[in-house]
Amino acid sequence: MSAGIKKYLIIFFVLCAFVSTALLSRFISEEWMLSAAQTESENRFLNYVGDTRRVLKRYYYLPSLIAENSKNKLLLQGDKAGISEVEMHLEQLDKSAETNGWYILDPEGVLIASSRDHSGWIKNDGKLIAQRLAEQQDEVVTLSYITEGNGHYYLAADIYEGNLRLGIAVVKVNLSALTESWLASDEFVLFSNEQQTFFLSTNKKINTQKFEPDLWKKRVLFDRTRLHIWEVEGQLYLVQQVLLDDLKWNIYYLAPISDINKSINIVTLLVLTLLVLLLFLLLFIYERRQKLLSKKQFQQLLLESEHRLQLIFNKANVGLMLLDTNGAIKYLNHTAKRYFYLSDFLVKNISVNQLFPLQDCSHIIQLWLKNLCNKGPVSEFSAVESIAKRSDGTQFPVLLSLINLSFHQQQVYLLTVIDISKRKKAENALRSVNQQLEVRVEQRTAALRDAQEELVQSSKMAALGRMSSAITHEMNQPLTGLRTLLSSNKLLIERGEMQILSANMKLVNTLIDRMSAMTKQLKMFAFNRPEKLQAVSVSDTLQQVLRIHQHRLAQCDVRVRMPAQLNSILGESHRLNQVLGNLIVNALDAMQGNDSQTLNISAVQEQGNIIIEVTDNGPGVSEEQLEHLFEPFYTSKKIGEGLGLGLAITANSVRDMQGTIAAVNNAKIMGKDGNVPGMTFRLTFLIASSD
Repeated sequence: MSAGIKKYLIIFFVLCAFVSTALLSRFISEEWMLSAAQTESENRFLNYVGDTRRVLKRYYYLPSLIAENSKNKLLLQGDKAGISEVEMHLEQLDKSAETNGWYILDPEGVLIASSRDHSGWIKNDGKLIAQRLAEQQDEVVTLSYITEGNGHYYLAADIYEGNLRLGIAVVKVNLSALTESWLASDEFVLFSNEQQTFFLSTNKKINTQKFEPDLWKKRVLFDRTRLHIWEVEGQLYLVQQVLLDDLKWNIYYLAPISDINKSINIVTLLVLTLLVLLLFLLLFIYERRQKLLSKKQFQQLLLESEHRLQLIFNKANVGLMLLDTNGAIKYLNHTAKRYFYLSDFLVKNISVNQLFPLQDCSHIIQLWLKNLCNKGPVSEFSAVESIAKRSDGTQFPVLLSLINLSFHQQQVYLLTVIDISKRKKAENALRSVNQQLEVRVEQRTAALRDAQEELVQSSKMAALGRMSSAITHEMNQPLTGLRTLLSSNKLLIERGEMQILSANMKLVNTLIDRMSAMTKQLKMFAFNRPEKLQAVSVSDTLQQVLRIHQHRLAQCDVRVRMPAQLNSILGESHRLNQVLGNLIVNALDAMQGNDSQTLNISAVQEQGNIIIEVTDNGPGVSEEQLEHLFEPFYTSKKIGEGLGLGLAITANSVRDMQGTIAAVNNAKIMGKDGNVPGMTFRLTFLIASSD
């Protein structure tokens, strides 16, 4: 049998003994504690049974309190006048005695008077009480039964006038009094009838109408004592039972055994702890012996590992140095010897300080060499670039890493050296290329900046030219007209032709108003942005605009579609009025000459925005013109019909209200055949908050 199999067998038998001892200790402690719990619960249960009978006997005298009352006797003899006083007296007795009802019956068991509502009285109860009194002929008889999970307990006595039996006095007892003392002691007691129907419990969490202890266990102890264990609401209880012969009641006393289980677990845990300690002691003795046996083997393995380590070091493709705390070289592999041009003789007579020139090394290497010479604290480092020195005096770049090791119980340092001469050459070449590239990028950037400035200046000059041309064309025409009219007016005044003069003056005023409108457009184009936006009603503003332009809209089919409960937008009332007015006027101008003019205005709410669309059936514009449609001083109208600022002012106003505007030909929206006339302006505004 091999040593490994033998070891596993020993562990298996030890574990079996371990588990068997623990189970045996648990079984013995459980038997002993259950027996003690059985004895204690029996004694407590006998006391509770005696308490039950004492509580019930306290109520035996109650029927006599009304059996000797003269008013009750008069009521039974036919005097119905005092029934209210009798019932009031019964109600006072009911409250004082804390019972569930006081009743007066005739000899046949029919209810005459009661302390409570007659609807709570059960007719069969009266007949049963009368029958029981006739059978037993005692001073006080009891009647108990269960209906719908509730217990009913009556005390009854005959009412006599001399030898004449007038009626029956009945008291209904509140069975909750049986549980008061047990509730205070936090005891668990159940009551059931002979049909095993439960009707009373000291545990408020138990519903007696639904309680069915169908999950229970039986156990027989060493002394042949039979135990009944129930599981209720996830808890185990030790059950004691007794039958009250006179009431036909079963009383169950449930003693919780969770504490017993805890005690059993503690005993088991203590036994397991002792076994574990014993097992550890045996293991310690065994391991001590094994250490003594393996120490000799370790010495041999250590020698072999040193030999293998030297082989690995010598075959490594990086330079490896093993240094002591004084900086002396204890070992150098072949790669390191090749890096530094060192022979075996030189290795024995050289220190690490001679391989790294202090003035040319990096800061980390300088600090390491100084701490190594002064025997200060030496920290590990990784992949640090520095300069190394060969035995012939030449220098070369290296990548150094240092780790602390414990070798033969001594503190040593393992220094890794990698020659990075080739990498440095490549880096220098790459750096040179990058510098040349940066110079070219800067030159190109400067050229692009100059070109951009020239383009901006050209754009400014082009815009200025368009503006000058538009203003010149628009202003020259009315100025020429004014000069002509004023010259003719001079002649008309000399001739005295006042009617023609008056007509000419009207034309002068018209030309002046036209020039004023031009300057007004220029002023509006340069109008400042609003300081604060507010909620503006789209429907109210649209109604005002349509009312202003109603004379021009008379020959046009205007269709407005928008929801009745449309939210307000975030904007400015004057600017929104101006935007909608400009778009409607622009649409009317575009539809001039059409036989059938149609203007559609719609508004919808989408994802926090209000979208307004103004659609006409005019000729539309080309795609090239769409790109310049909102530029200032750009117009497709004839000279003298406008400065080209209407849509530019509209676009600026929309942007000032944090909205957007877009224009598209209807043919692009409705189809690709290009036959759908007109165009659509789409406005998008933010919904104003409700604050």
